[in-house]
Amino acid sequence: MNVFFGAICFSLNIVLFSVFLSSPKLRKRHRNRILMILGLADTFNTLAILFMGKNRVELYTEIIKTHHIPTRTAWQCAIEPWLILRGIGDIWPPVVQMVIGIQRALAVFAPIWFHKNGRNRSSFVLGSTLVLLLPTLLIGFVIAYINRNVKVLYYCGRKAAFGYDYATFIYIINIFGYLFSFLINCITMVKASSTVNRVVRRQIINVRYSLVISFISFILVSIPNAISILSVHYEEAVSFISKPSTYFTCINSGINIFVYLSLNAEFRHQFKYLFCNKKRVVTYGEVEKASKGSKTRNHIELVVHSVHSMA
Repeated sequence: MNVFFGAICFSLNIVLFSVFLSSPKLRKRHRNRILMILGLADTFNTLAILFMGKNRVELYTEIIKTHHIPTRTAWQCAIEPWLILRGIGDIWPPVVQMVIGIQRALAVFAPIWFHKNGRNRSSFVLGSTLVLLLPTLLIGFVIAYINRNVKVLYYCGRKAAFGYDYATFIYIINIFGYLFSFLINCITMVKASSTVNRVVRRQIINVRYSLVISFISFILVSIPNAISILSVHYEEAVSFISKPSTYFTCINSGINIFVYLSLNAEFRHQFKYLFCNKKRVVTYGEVEKASKGSKTRNHIELVVHSVHSMA
């Protein structure tokens, strides 16, 4: 099932990137570049779940054939490609969402300062989140290397490779990262909706994406991980929540495309242009041009009619 869910959600992210990158207008906007950074972070998670499923199938097949359970060390588990990807996928998406939420809040609560100093916003999101991601990953690998000779469960995992404390830390990042993002987006939306400042109100559409995405992440990731954190110290909870939480996390990493299709008309029209009958689909840019042309023609007809009436 991990392979199936991982492949489906990975494919959805490929479609998402195809839509953004196929339109010069879409890919040049900082707002969309930021969404693509979030999509990249989510893609790592979908790949991790896909390869984790593949690894488990191969491992169990070998055990059935040889009737022998292999022994592994913490370091052997830590350098498994799927676990490296899982580390990135566990940490990067919530960190990206937190930084996006902070940016949206600054744009609403300090609009003058933000528009004066907020250039290259997508570059800032990428750089700041990588600065937080890489040291956090490094700490985990240092722990695994220190315990490199410790025997662990043969199927590996975060707790086996990096220890209970680090696994708990990852759970906390997932829980409070998405929770913080959701709360700050709620506050920002209330502020943006209640102001008369046009510059601030233009941020509503940006906050709307972040609010919906953070809410979905809170439901699908934070709540299951709040339960999963019990499994670090209470093994009885492992079988009850570990599998569903993996599926929920994977779905969370692939569902954003549906948010954009629902809320972003330009993204929706570009999607239809790429994947539907191109002869029948009118692109968003053409709709705008047609609308402007129609208004111009109506204005000319009105003027002509007025002239004739006066004559």
